[in-house]
Amino acid sequence: MQIVMKQELNDLLRAIADDLDIPTHMYEDAVVRYSDVGEWLAQEDSELAKYEPDIYPQGSFRLGTMVKPLNDADEYDIDLVCHLKIRKEHTTQQELKDRVGKRLEARDDIKKILKPSRRCWLLDYPEQFHMDVLPTIPNEERPPNGILLTDTELRLWQHSNPIDYADWFLEQMKVVLREKRAAYAKRYEMSIEEVPEYAVKTPLQRVVQLLKRHRDVRFQNDHDNRPVSIIITTLAGHAYQNQADLFDALTGVVKNMPNFIERRQDGKWWVQNPVDPDENFADKWNEYPERREAFLLWLEKVHDDFVSASQSGTMTKSAGVLSPILGQDAVSRAASSLGIQPSSLTTKTASTGVAVPALADTSHCQPLAFREALVPTARVRIKGGVYRRVHSRKKLWDFSKRPVPKGIGLRFVAETNVRKPYEVRWQVVNTGEEARAAGGLRGGFDPMPFDSGNVRWEETAYAGTHWIEAFIIKDGVCVARSKPLYVRVRG
Repeated sequence: MQIVMKQELNDLLRAIADDLDIPTHMYEDAVVRYSDVGEWLAQEDSELAKYEPDIYPQGSFRLGTMVKPLNDADEYDIDLVCHLKIRKEHTTQQELKDRVGKRLEARDDIKKILKPSRRCWLLDYPEQFHMDVLPTIPNEERPPNGILLTDTELRLWQHSNPIDYADWFLEQMKVVLREKRAAYAKRYEMSIEEVPEYAVKTPLQRVVQLLKRHRDVRFQNDHDNRPVSIIITTLAGHAYQNQADLFDALTGVVKNMPNFIERRQDGKWWVQNPVDPDENFADKWNEYPERREAFLLWLEKVHDDFVSASQSGTMTKSAGVLSPILGQDAVSRAASSLGIQPSSLTTKTASTGVAVPALADTSHCQPLAFREALVPTARVRIKGGVYRRVHSRKKLWDFSKRPVPKGIGLRFVAETNVRKPYEVRWQVVNTGEEARAAGGLRGGFDPMPFDSGNVRWEETAYAGTHWIEAFIIKDGVCVARSKPLYVRVRG
């Protein structure tokens, strides 16, 4: 295979993985949703408040390995942990689940989308995703992050440790992840710490996504022998050697995954949980040996399929090979994004769901209300954070150029090298038809109730492109002004 061809194939595989991933806007909507639920559970008037409820993601959402459902009509499945600080001897599994359910049912908008499930409570957000909220308590035998799970069909508490598992998974790709985060930070002029976790993808994460989609297609009519995601993810994590090249990572991982399947002295097959030596992810293989056989045969098929794609000679033919094994729609969209239009594929355009009206009329924007005498050495810049609502304590993510949803809080900080005393004045300019129709066009310098020195809070209310600017006023004169920071609110 020519090097140029290999690079083109890498581009195609990355584009396919990107298409399979949960869209950024939907990821952010999910964070907003579960943060809202977490705040509701922990409010001071909640019966759960004394147990310090904490909601956090687990599984593929946390690991960055989500894959859209094979059927476009299905929703993304997001797994959440609802952790309460209750000792095991002070509750039962049923009592724990009932406590969480009672609080969720106490709010009308949550009650409408709430459904009970075997282990958890399901929150169904139509046409977006559904979230499984799993009540848990501390596992005092596995501190500090071990948890015990509810399960209405089992007598004994089940145990897990999604936080430590995610840390292990990140450790397996830390070299490449560090490089990618540094490159992203340089490109967008931010610190590495400000780079959102989901903004960069490593070859390991993409490999897991591609393997899971190949699995979904291959076993869509054989669910009994369908390899489970935790085994795929764990073996891939072990087998990954921080390859920067996606195709090399994919073929290398698939080749090495069987090396991390153990057969112990008692004859049982093991895929050990890397953060819990007592847990065997492959326990069912000992009860149903055909599942292990199906898994190994599937890995051989994966290797053969991707090697065939690499040896097909042209990108059009490569896309044709990948289409039946990864799904025609995903491959078509990915190929189309790279200018590849195989005649055998029908491109189906994906809806981004992130429509944002462009900057509209700004004639209502008021001129600077102060004499401007900028000092060459004086600087001021605005940094922002996204929160569930105004004055929330927990930041959801750093503000960036990406669109944000309606109904969330934005916290802006004016960072300046001007020595005190000075005054910070803010100008917020709303534009667009929604703001105009609601009488919400703004463009002045009037102080707002949310102002507090260098900090300004805003709530997103209208779809459109808006901006905020900070001015440093000293002795009645504007000595420094920031660049406008544009806020794009999606409809």
